Amino acid sequence: MRKSFFSLIPFLLVGLLAADAFAQSASDQDIKTVGLSGDLGLAVFSQSAIIQGNNSTTQVRPYAYFDYDRFFARIDTFGIKTIPLGAGSLELVGKYNPEGYIARGTPYNLMNPRSLPTPLGLGTFQLTPVGAFFFHTYQDVSTSKGKMAEFTYAGEIDLRNAIKIYPLIGFDYKDKQYLNYFYGVSLSESQRSGVNTYTPESGTSPFAAMIIEVPVGEHWVVNTLVKQKWLATSISNSPLVNERRVENLFISLNYRFE
Repeated sequence: MRKSFFSLIPFLLVGLLAADAFAQSASDQDIKTVGLSGDLGLAVFSQSAIIQGNNSTTQVRPYAYFDYDRFFARIDTFGIKTIPLGAGSLELVGKYNPEGYIARGTPYNLMNPRSLPTPLGLGTFQLTPVGAFFFHTYQDVSTSKGKMAEFTYAGEIDLRNAIKIYPLIGFDYKDKQYLNYFYGVSLSESQRSGVNTYTPESGTSPFAAMIIEVPVGEHWVVNTLVKQKWLATSISNSPLVNERRVENLFISLNYRFE
């Protein structure tokens, strides 16, 4: 995937709009969510470390997966629904991405710190009879100035006692400029630290995950996520990186608004 990947996005959006026109009238696709609907709570998030000298992180943060009129939040993604699009809507989106870091341990502590990105962009959430499809593209407007895209498919399996399992598969794509900021080693950093210079190409990282939802009261649910991402070789080959995959886990207790 290169720049041509992003040049196709307008055509994909036009195609979805055309499909929507044939599938149903616009009145059927009006965004009619009124009030708060979804989950709010508190979660413990854990992520394995991939940067040399760094340790795994565990944080307690708010958990949000809800719709409020046109506004939505989906764990680490938030935004506003705009016009109807296919089986969903066109969305203006932002994302919390904890990819920034300060490398620790000699000689990696001589590297420049990488600040948190600020990804903003467009996307869509399509809820279909065969599952949910999420597709978003972003521009990092604060640090790398690079581009990224994410695609996720989510299924649903119903078990006894209202327990649900949501299997997820997908990938994220990050361009050369984005990856060079976070995982490249500049000439000045190399001269300062002795670490070889490195300039990554763009890369695609596939992932698989599972969310287990367990009701624990009339309006209370516990959600557990286990996720594993296999890093693109352009990331794992960086001298700053010591792993080929990253693992995420969270457990949340949420109140469900209906």
